[in-house]
Amino acid sequence: MATDPERPERDNKPDPSESGSVEVQFSGPIPKADAAPEHIPTDESAPVSSGRVRAVASEEAKSGPARSKRITATLSGGVEAIGTGIGTLGEGVTKLGDLTNRVPLVGAGVGKLGEGLTKAGESIHALPRVAQTRRGRLLVRSVIVGFVLVATWIAVIVGLQLHGNDVPDFRPTAEHILVEVSKGHDAISEVYEKASPRFQEMVRKERFLDDMLDLDATVGKFIEITAINDTLVTTGPAGRVGRISLTASYERGICKGSISLHWDQGQWKLLGMGLELPPELKVTQAMREQRVAACKDPDNRKTCDVRDSAETILEQLRDGKAGEIWDNATDVFRKQETRAKFVAIQDEHQNVLGAYKRILRVTEAKVISGGASSARGGIAPPAESATFDVVVEFDRSSGVRVVFGFDRNAKAAPWQLRSFKLVVPMPHADEGSGQTLPLKPR
Repeated sequence: MATDPERPERDNKPDPSESGSVEVQFSGPIPKADAAPEHIPTDESAPVSSGRVRAVASEEAKSGPARSKRITATLSGGVEAIGTGIGTLGEGVTKLGDLTNRVPLVGAGVGKLGEGLTKAGESIHALPRVAQTRRGRLLVRSVIVGFVLVATWIAVIVGLQLHGNDVPDFRPTAEHILVEVSKGHDAISEVYEKASPRFQEMVRKERFLDDMLDLDATVGKFIEITAINDTLVTTGPAGRVGRISLTASYERGICKGSISLHWDQGQWKLLGMGLELPPELKVTQAMREQRVAACKDPDNRKTCDVRDSAETILEQLRDGKAGEIWDNATDVFRKQETRAKFVAIQDEHQNVLGAYKRILRVTEAKVISGGASSARGGIAPPAESATFDVVVEFDRSSGVRVVFGFDRNAKAAPWQLRSFKLVVPMPHADEGSGQTLPLKPR
C-alpha cells in the first residue's frame, strides 16, 4: 500500500475498511500493561450457553446392559429346562407307544410322536445359543409359543384317540357263547334269545339252531379258546360294534373264526359268528349221507317223522281226502294247481291203481337244512326240506314210485307237503285178451 508523504504520520495509517480487517470496539478502556488486575464479578465471568442440550443418563439406562444380561441368562436357563423336560417327555411317550403298539391306529402314532418330541427337546435345548441378540430372543419366544400350541393340539388328538379306541376284553363273552352253543338244543335256543335284536332280525331262530347243531356234529364239543388274534371296536349308525378274531380248540380239530358283538342295553350281545373248519378234518361220503339222512331208520314209521307224514298222505288218498291234503300243504304247493284240479287228478289215479296197501321200499330219504325253496314272491325259505322217495304197493299195481317233498319251519313243527309226484304205470297192451302184462312206469 502507498503512503502519502505529505500527510502526517497519523494520517498515513492504513484505512481499516481498505485493509479488510474488522474494527473491534471495547466497552471500556483497555487497561495498561503495568496496571493492576481488576476484579470481575462472578456473573459476568459465567460461561454463555451455546444452545446445546445436555443429556443426562438415567439410572435405568445405566443398569440396562446388566439387566439385559440377567434376562438373557434367565431365558436361556428356562429354555434349556424346557428342552430337557420335552426330551424326557418324548422318551416317556415313546415307551407309551411301545406299550400301545397293539392298539390299531394309535400305537404307531404314539411311538412316532415320542420320537418327534425327543428331537424337539434336543433342538430347544440348543436355542439359548441363538438367544444372544434381540432377533434371537424374539425367535425363541415365537418358537416356544408355537411349540406349546402344537403340542397341546397333538396331546388332545392322541387323548381322544386313546379314549375312543378303548377296546374291552371280549374273551369271557366269546368263550361263554361257544360253550353254550355246544350244550345242545336248549342252550342254543337261550343264546339266540339273549342275542342282539339286530341278529334276531337277520337270522331266524330255527336256522341258527340247525347251524349250531350241525357245527357240533362236525367238529365236536368246544374245549377252549387257544388264542385271540385281533380285537376291534367301531362306532356307526347302529351303535358300537365289537369284533374278536380267535382260534378255538374242538374235539376234532382247531378252528379259526370270529364273533361279532353289539353293545345293547348296557351289555355286549351276539351279533354274528363264523368258524372255519380245520383242513385236517376229512368228511367222508358216509358222513355226508349221515348228516343229510332224514332219520336213522326210515323203515320205521314210529321213529321217522318223514315216513309217518308220507304214509299219512297215502292213507288220506285211499280214504278220498285229497282236498284235506291240499288244504294242509304249503303255499308253494297250493300255487302250483287249484284244489279242484288236484282232487280230480288223485281220483283218477285211485281208479287206475286201486287202494293204497303199503310202502315196499324206501329209495331215498334225506333232509337239507335251510330248505331248497327260495324267498321269491315274499315266501321265506323253510328251516328244513325233506325228500322221501319210495316204492308203493296198490291193489291193482305193485312197484309204483311215489316222490314226496316236504318243508317245515322248525324241527318241532310238522312236515307240510311241498310237492307230490306219483308215477302211473303204463296201461296193458291188450286189456280184453285177459293176459296180464307187467306194469312199467312211464
